[in-house]
Amino acid sequence: MRSFLTALLALCLLAGCARSPVTPVEPPPVTRIMVLPVMPIAKLHTDNKGLPIGVIWQSIADRVKSSDFNERMEAVRKDMGPKMTAALVRQLSAQGYEAQVLEGVSRPASSPESIDYSQLPATGHVLHMYFNEVGMHSARFSMDYVPRVNLSANLIGPGGQENVYDETIYYGADSSGNASWSVPANPTHRWSSFGELVAKPQEVARSYDDAIEALALKIAQNIRQQFRPASARISAAR
Repeated sequence: MRSFLTALLALCLLAGCARSPVTPVEPPPVTRIMVLPVMPIAKLHTDNKGLPIGVIWQSIADRVKSSDFNERMEAVRKDMGPKMTAALVRQLSAQGYEAQVLEGVSRPASSPESIDYSQLPATGHVLHMYFNEVGMHSARFSMDYVPRVNLSANLIGPGGQENVYDETIYYGADSSGNASWSVPANPTHRWSSFGELVAKPQEVARSYDDAIEALALKIAQNIRQQFRPASARISAAR
């Protein structure tokens, strides 16, 4: 009888716990975010999936055009790293974080994105953002070229202990709606042929500047959605 009562009491306690509301644990506040300098991508790429020719010839044509485009836009490519670094600091600051550039982090020459997170400072979070693909894309059944800028962003906890935010974001050609991972391009940024594309380098440069600002804003908003800055929590508590 005693065993039955003990089992019944335990069952009641479990049922009571099941009915008790679970209070979500709010992540710790994020005060400072140090941004690792963004490296420019090694090469810009163009591709045209709408070319009405065989697969082999299309591949050859794409490689030739990509090489030509990359050479013409070399200065723009090199500037994208510093511009993205500045944009991230600016947008994170606008969201209420103490944002600054983190200089002096050791990066292997052969693989500069292979960073040893355990060597990062223990005084704040660190944002590591890197480009995956940058170029222009013409989709199948379309002759228009549109920007493509794909990147990954990682927010690492103090001292490299934990990766608290990790997302790959697609701008322009590979975007789809306004999800956290997607940023549609400015609809005015499109060119009807490769000839028009390379004939208007200033327009192309502006399209990448718009991409940088939009992507930096998206990253900052995504981080704030998950980790409110300490200053915002203090204001909410008053």
